[in-house]
Amino acid sequence: MLLESRYPEIAATLQSRKILPALTPERLWHPGVEGQIAAISVIELAGGQPDGIRSAQAWKAALYLWNDSLNAAHDLVQDLETPTGSMLHGILHRREGDYSNAKYWFHRTGDHPAFHGLQLRVSERLQELHRTEGLPEDQAGEALRTIAGQGAWNPYLYTDAVEIVEKRIGDERARAILEMVQQLELEAILRYLEPRLR
Repeated sequence: MLLESRYPEIAATLQSRKILPALTPERLWHPGVEGQIAAISVIELAGGQPDGIRSAQAWKAALYLWNDSLNAAHDLVQDLETPTGSMLHGILHRREGDYSNAKYWFHRTGDHPAFHGLQLRVSERLQELHRTEGLPEDQAGEALRTIAGQGAWNPYLYTDAVEIVEKRIGDERARAILEMVQQLELEAILRYLEPRLR
């Protein structure tokens, strides 16, 4: 991955997180990483590639989201009028707990190519959890079973599941599973963007 090869210190720090990023973080995770991400040159990262500047901004925003740097991510995506920018904007508002605004941005995203591989990975993980441990038997678990069986990624359903858990309707196990799905979502975006960068 580009992150590991060009920015190994940032990669090592983000990947060393003991717990996955919270669904709605209360604060930045690692101030040092935020500074390292800020120091990445969008122009260098774009490397003259077609759509490189916008892809580089989106890539940095995804790293900020991984670090729970919501304000820094918002600064990059607020004027990034691409499907990827809209997707990241939706994730950002979901993580702020602004679910209706998140859905607005997911509507603007459309059927993003990053969603295709994401659904497969999420389904595999959730089906494995269902076989080995079972999924929670509550409203959040019902949403997780629906997500596992759907044919295409549905960011609206996932947003609804997060909202259920954040309103304390689901249990902590559902929260942990949704955080795992959120990490898969972030990794799918990074994978999609990397070929568009130098």
